[in-house]
Amino acid sequence: MIYVLLRAFMRFVTRAYLVGLFKVEGVENVPRAGPLIVCPNHFGTLDPPMVPAFLPRADSWNMAKVEYFRKPITRFLFTCYHAFPVVRHTADRAALRRSFDLLKAGHVVILYPEGTRVDAGMLAVPESGAGFIAQKCGCPVLPVALTGTRECLPKGKLWPRRVPVTVRFGKPFVVLQRRPSGERVSHEEAADAIMLAIAELLPPEKRGAFSNIESLRQRLEGVTTPSPLRGALD
Repeated sequence: MIYVLLRAFMRFVTRAYLVGLFKVEGVENVPRAGPLIVCPNHFGTLDPPMVPAFLPRADSWNMAKVEYFRKPITRFLFTCYHAFPVVRHTADRAALRRSFDLLKAGHVVILYPEGTRVDAGMLAVPESGAGFIAQKCGCPVLPVALTGTRECLPKGKLWPRRVPVTVRFGKPFVVLQRRPSGERVSHEEAADAIMLAIAELLPPEKRGAFSNIESLRQRLEGVTTPSPLRGALD
């Protein structure tokens, strides 16, 4: 119940403060049932509360850095917002187990492939964790492109700016363990394929390490396959 209220509050505040400047695109691409891994880019402080607020699934859970859970107040708030801790840049077995359990139960797990906020405002090379989870579970992956969140609430600022902000949901796909040729897909290639899908949703100047779209498409051909939309709205 608290999660429902917090999501509603985030939607209300965002739409009221950014009236005329805020857009959500591609909602029809989001499967309304079944396990789903949601992978956004991470340029701004607003990203973690914004994505679950505007994702049309009330059963979403968020990976968040363990540092947020060390103080009672922040631990309470993050737990209420369906977040669970992960030790970044490590193979955190507890976080992996929690992710697998949630996905097995048919829920949504939101995680950021780069593993941290990228203050430069352009895509960086991902860690292999998102690729590993996607391959292990075999469930759909939903890429999400966030633009304007870094400019809306820059690092170190307490009050947001009124600038254009967009949340764009891409089409879901499944990351394969082997290409059609039988060649094994590495976890790094799986993570790169997820980042490529995010890059395709972003403006060219925001693609960073994934700017060479055509070259990446060729290198990662056969790594993913489109996923049918389970329960999506027409």
